[in-house]
Amino acid sequence: MVNKISAEEFYDNYAAKYDDVAKRQSNANLHNEMLKIFQKYNHHQGSILDIACGTGLLSELLQGSFEYTGVDISGKMLDYAAKRGYKTIHKSIETALAEIDSQSYDFVFCLSSLHFVEDAKTAIEHIYRIARQAIIISLDEMTEEYIKNFVVPVYDHSKITIEDAIEDYFIIGWTSSSQGIDIRTRMIYVEQNN
Repeated sequence: MVNKISAEEFYDNYAAKYDDVAKRQSNANLHNEMLKIFQKYNHHQGSILDIACGTGLLSELLQGSFEYTGVDISGKMLDYAAKRGYKTIHKSIETALAEIDSQSYDFVFCLSSLHFVEDAKTAIEHIYRIARQAIIISLDEMTEEYIKNFVVPVYDHSKITIEDAIEDYFIIGWTSSSQGIDIRTRMIYVEQNN
């Protein structure tokens, strides 16, 4: 059994090299697929809540006029996001989402991060409550091997039922830099009818 550490400690240590790893081809599939979905539905402006925003890389990927707010457990990641113009919320996903007002952001992105949340169903309910226009979520299929060997506690939520999804399909989303295994990622897009 691997000695587990907190997600905050892991990502604080990872922050300086995060962009380099995220931009590798092995991790680009997730970002490319998210862009394809978002562009397909012709979104060009609005406010974005980027959950587990990391360094704020999303702001370099999307084209349009967006205001970004990022939630992340890692203060060091948020330092990078702030340099990219993000307003930041330094809290866990569970705490931050419970405190954000209903219908307060046009778009909510939650990419490859819900596997760190034990109660992902509640987090998703908050995401639906917060988003005014659309939601993009990815749910990673965590293998038993990955769960056992990753240094941060993770959970497999890839089979959660998502209501009203317009897009809902699997891709090979990314390759674990620590274990070298491909992770299947479920890409989900929902439009809100508020």
